[in-house]
Amino acid sequence: MKFSRIQKLLSCTLAFLLLLSAGAAAGSPMFGTFLANAAQTDSGYQYIADSSKKTAQITGYTGSSHSLTIPSVIEGYSVTSIKSEAFKGKNTILSVTIPDTVTNIGSECFSGCTLLGVVDLGKGVSSIGSKAFENCSILSTISIPAATSSIGAQAFIGCKKLKSIEVSSGNLVFTSKDGVLLTRLETSLITYPPGRSNDSYTAPDVLSIENYAFQDAKSLKTLILSKSTTTIGKGAFKGCSALERIATSTDPDKYDLPEKLTKIDDEVFSGCKKLSKLSFPSSIKSIGADAFKDCVSITKFTIPDNITTIGTGAFSGCSGITSVTINKKLTAISGSAFAGCSGLKEYKVPDGASFTVAKGVLFNKEGTRLIAYPAGSEATEYKVGEKVTTIGENAFDNCKNLKKLTIPATVKKIVEPAVRNCDGLTIYVEEGSEAQKYFQEHTSGFSSLKIGSDKPGDVNGDGEVDNADVILLRRYVAKWKNVAIHTESADVNKDGEVDNADVILLRRYVAGWKNVKLK
Repeated sequence: MKFSRIQKLLSCTLAFLLLLSAGAAAGSPMFGTFLANAAQTDSGYQYIADSSKKTAQITGYTGSSHSLTIPSVIEGYSVTSIKSEAFKGKNTILSVTIPDTVTNIGSECFSGCTLLGVVDLGKGVSSIGSKAFENCSILSTISIPAATSSIGAQAFIGCKKLKSIEVSSGNLVFTSKDGVLLTRLETSLITYPPGRSNDSYTAPDVLSIENYAFQDAKSLKTLILSKSTTTIGKGAFKGCSALERIATSTDPDKYDLPEKLTKIDDEVFSGCKKLSKLSFPSSIKSIGADAFKDCVSITKFTIPDNITTIGTGAFSGCSGITSVTINKKLTAISGSAFAGCSGLKEYKVPDGASFTVAKGVLFNKEGTRLIAYPAGSEATEYKVGEKVTTIGENAFDNCKNLKKLTIPATVKKIVEPAVRNCDGLTIYVEEGSEAQKYFQEHTSGFSSLKIGSDKPGDVNGDGEVDNADVILLRRYVAKWKNVAIHTESADVNKDGEVDNADVILLRRYVAGWKNVKLK
């Protein structure tokens, strides 16, 4: 009886294994698709085959050929795709021909192929991944086949010599006009080849300009946009270092944006070093992060009345800006918005604004948060007022003239990084204060930290030098218990010791003796 049960169990197991083997061999959906182990051809193409579909995907290349003709068939499998990053960084490849069997080119597939100058896309390519040809810096032209229905973001970013993108007349999704890539109905401008030598360009009547569309178009000086354009994408004109004028008409005195725009997106004009002025339509409500970063030709900036928000680093590195006027509707701004504006001497605010200014320094309306100190101020010393409880992010950035910064104990919060790139700056903080704790933990961005009052003789740190300081210093030198002093201020003869010599000198100073000076 037991033997019969064992026989039956073995028979069932054997039958199941046979069924499993047959299903796998047939590529049955019941058991999933069988993928062969990664293999490699004699010429160096690495691939993975799909036995159920009889297709292969190119996954890499180890060969040494400078001119590649990707095979359409490998070991009986039709090559239909090229995996993301398959040829990334292969900077010895000069040309590549992709067969008609390939339908998909993965993201960053040829990224960093800096010597790739010729690309022949097969007729079957329907999808080109994001950054597929990133930094193919000598590629001058490329033709998009009729089958292509998808081109990923920044597919040709960094192709500095790309002069023309052509599109087959049979393509139903894309078209080309003067070598510029557009959607078929010309509603969106996708890519302006950065290698074009034209110094001016009039955009077609498009509704949108896509992300990074004109990035690194370094010859472009004048750009005329359609008044119908409602959207300009992130980084659209980033790195257009020669761009001097952008407008919606050919009138040489006009510097404006389309009236239907509602925002200036992140990085839009970042690196436009020649752009010196621009008028905003009333429809624009916000300026994105890094929107005008490193636009060094802008000298003054009045934030338009309609702007309510300004992003992080919006005008960072704009070293030519000398003055910034805040509008009444702006409700929030970070110190980083104008970080690195080394020429900025003052902030200004009108009556009724959500901010206040004292000696050119920007604060919140209550004066309790120090938002930004103007980096170009000529003052060598600055003392934070005792009303201030918070110092914001990048509040002191690139303050090259500032040598002495005093922060009182009333400051309870300091946002990292509060001080950056302030060469030669010494920060004075009170002993036991939150500022002392913060700057002892965050030592970069300034030269040295002094603990205690910055005023010689102000032993108790109350801002005055009087008999109270003399009494406290005598008790400290006499080693009374629980006597705390500002040692930096107590060493009035600056001999490195706090002793009776300091007590005598301080008494004489307070008594008004002639020719007595504290150090």
